[in-house]
Amino acid sequence: MEILEVEPDIKDAPDAVDITDVEGNIEFKNVSFKYKEGYDHVLKHISLNIKVGEYVALVGPSGAGKTTLCSLIPRFYEVSKGQILIDGKNISGITMRSLRKNIGIVQQEVYLFAGTVLDNIRYGKLDASEEEIIWAAKKANAHDFIMALPHGYATDIYLIADKIDSRPLYAVATIAHTDQIQALLSLF
Repeated sequence: MEILEVEPDIKDAPDAVDITDVEGNIEFKNVSFKYKEGYDHVLKHISLNIKVGEYVALVGPSGAGKTTLCSLIPRFYEVSKGQILIDGKNISGITMRSLRKNIGIVQQEVYLFAGTVLDNIRYGKLDASEEEIIWAAKKANAHDFIMALPHGYATDIYLIADKIDSRPLYAVATIAHTDQIQALLSLF
């Protein structure tokens, strides 16, 4: 029962607003971050401007801060200094619910479930239509990959799981689960 009573550290600002009509521009303005007061900064003075449609690769050794940088965007952590903007709006003034609803995340460790490719993409949004899933696959540039499988979207995952990289399917699933295409954070 104690865990259920724990208040989250990060809360919406009293004047936080929902974000709508997101294009997906992401800007880091002189962002620094440390996990706790008294600890060293994990990230220092990061400035980065990612425009809609651009791809950015974060490259570095384990522990360099790549995942941490991505985790700041949905406010899993708060920046220590600086600002992160989505379409010019500071994320600290956006409700976490609407912010996270507009961001798709593909984790480093991915799992496939029994069933078809279509079933796996539908995971998380069970009411997604086949048309929505195909639309998402095209947006993630995975449609051709899926259509090249033995039975396309109807291919049984069990038959191909050890022969494919499952991350493209997760990218498609992530897009299918958001109401719009805003930002897809691939944490590979």
